[in-house]
Amino acid sequence: MQLDSYTILIACCGLLVIFGAAYVVLWAYDRRSHWLLWWGLPLVFNGVALTLYARAGWQTDFVSIAFGNGARIFALGCMWYAVRLFAGRRPPWGAISALSLLWVALCLYPPFLGSMEARIVGVSVLNAVICALTARELWIDRGDGLHSRLPLAGAFAAYGVLMLVRIAMVPFAPFPFGAGPLDPTWLAVYSWLVVGLAIFATVFFLAMTMERREAEQRSFALSDPLTGLLNRRAFGDFAQRMARRRSGLPDPMALLVLDLDHFKLINDRHGHEVGDRMLRAFADAAEDSVRPTDQLFRMGGEEFCFVLPGTTIDDAILIAERVRRAFESVVIETGQESASTTVSIGIAATSFAVDVPILLAAADAAVYEAKARGRNRVIVAEPSTLLRSQDDTIPLRRRA
Repeated sequence: MQLDSYTILIACCGLLVIFGAAYVVLWAYDRRSHWLLWWGLPLVFNGVALTLYARAGWQTDFVSIAFGNGARIFALGCMWYAVRLFAGRRPPWGAISALSLLWVALCLYPPFLGSMEARIVGVSVLNAVICALTARELWIDRGDGLHSRLPLAGAFAAYGVLMLVRIAMVPFAPFPFGAGPLDPTWLAVYSWLVVGLAIFATVFFLAMTMERREAEQRSFALSDPLTGLLNRRAFGDFAQRMARRRSGLPDPMALLVLDLDHFKLINDRHGHEVGDRMLRAFADAAEDSVRPTDQLFRMGGEEFCFVLPGTTIDDAILIAERVRRAFESVVIETGQESASTTVSIGIAATSFAVDVPILLAAADAAVYEAKARGRNRVIVAEPSTLLRSQDDTIPLRRRA
């Protein structure tokens, strides 16, 4: 069966325009995801630019060669821009414009414009460079947990390799792989390779966006909106994970229960806005006083829980004292006067397998004792409290 090169070209253009338009519609529903627009528009732009090759005599037509290929280079650069935008990095407008203008400048040189071999090598090199830069952008952030990132990087790497293969085939292969006469079969293979990689990349770019949205929603569900710390639900998830992992493990772990002193009086005297500022100030002071590996939870109200993995009782005391002293110096200006308070801290630590609820109950009992002894102090739970059964655990109490 004889393949019609015009039909193949129009079919490829149509697919690119359809996928690009779908991305623009998705962006219209989610205006925060600007990268969707900068991915969709290039697909539409590229699909329209490819129709220039349907012009009669395109092989020697300056508009088709210079602006058709220039538009495709610019469109591929916009995808590089979309990836950088997704990563929160500055747009590479200078590099994108320079590569596109370099192509147009080369086409103004008559010997280059008249050589099919030179044109194929030139456009392939520029495309390969952009693909390599885009794949590198995706590879840099590979540790963010987005599973679609690496397949997307692989699609750009594969397109770059295709461009290098095309350069190697220039002397002997028919167009579009080489500089020989146009062959419909080779055109079909090349077109579906290019469009297939474009669609593959488009699907995985959308999947990567959806994965980030899901991660943001999950993070929002597990975060306290006032302080930015993890919330009680996150602590429950942590306790469940530890119940599965810590069985039989001798790794030391310490747990701190922290309760702001006389917090209700601050709310009653200065108002809830000052109380909220006090909670945020405590969270900031605590984050500055602990280690990056420590996990900080706001359990509700003025009650907090810090988990210190791999920490002995002596190290836990040092960290708790650091938090206590840091918050002791915090002063909230309220206009005519200022507000300040302190924190009471209870510590429970273990070097053997203990359920997190038992540690929590022991630390809670210790902070209750710290309140009874006059507040603004650190109390270590008695080791015997860790031997209770889980049925005897004590829930966090409301304290003044």
